[in-house]
Amino acid sequence: MALHAPAPDADAVSEKALALGRRLAPSQAALLAGYLGLVERFRSKVNLVGPADWPGVLETLVADSWHLADFLADGPGASVLPPAGEPMVCLDFGAGAGLPGVPLRAFFERGPYYLLEARQKRCVFLAEVVARLGLSGMHVAEGDVRRTVPDILARERGAFVLCLSRAFAPWRQFLALCGELAPPPMAVLTMTGEACAGGDVAGFGLSAAGSYACGGKTRYLSLFSPVTASI
Repeated sequence: MALHAPAPDADAVSEKALALGRRLAPSQAALLAGYLGLVERFRSKVNLVGPADWPGVLETLVADSWHLADFLADGPGASVLPPAGEPMVCLDFGAGAGLPGVPLRAFFERGPYYLLEARQKRCVFLAEVVARLGLSGMHVAEGDVRRTVPDILARERGAFVLCLSRAFAPWRQFLALCGELAPPPMAVLTMTGEACAGGDVAGFGLSAAGSYACGGKTRYLSLFSPVTASI
C-alpha cells in the first residue's frame, strides 16, 4: 500500500510553499491546508488529481494558482482586466478538482467565481469544498457549459467576463467556444504547456502573456481579447 504524507495543516503548507519560493499569509495557508485536506479525504471516492500526496499536489498543481494570481493582479494580465471595483465575473471551465479556482481564491478575489463542471461526482466534491472552506462568492454550476453559461451571464449582466481553463479543451477550441458563449466585454485565459501563437485566432488576439516554472516544467499563461473588426 502506498504511503501518503500526514494530513496537511497550515504550518506544514506554509513550510512547503516557502520551499517553493512562496511566502503565504496565515489566511492563505489555512485555505490551502483545508483544500488539500479535502482532496486527500475524497481521493478514494472520486478520481481527483492522480496518485500524488498533498505536497506533490501543492507543488505541481496548486502552485499554478499563485502564479496565475500574480499574472492577473500585478503582472501583464492586469492591464487587460477592468479596474478594481468594476464588476467582473470569472468562469472556470472544466473545474474538476477545483483547480485553479479554489486555490486562486486565496490570492485573487475579484467578483463572483463559477466552477463549471459536467460530472456529478466532481460537483459534489466542489460543493463540499465551497461550503467547508466558506468561499464566499464562489459557486458550482453542474452541467454542460452551453446550458449553464447563458444562465449565469443573464444573472451577471453588465460584468466583464473572464473565461479561464486549465485543461478543458485545446486552446484554439476553447477560444472558439468562449467566443460563442460570452459577449464582450470579456477575455479568455489559457494555461498551457506550450506558448500560444499570436495573431487572430477564432476572433481573438493575444493581449498578454507570461510563463513560469512549476513542478520542473515551464508553463504558459495567455490572455486573449476579442478582435475589434475595423470598418
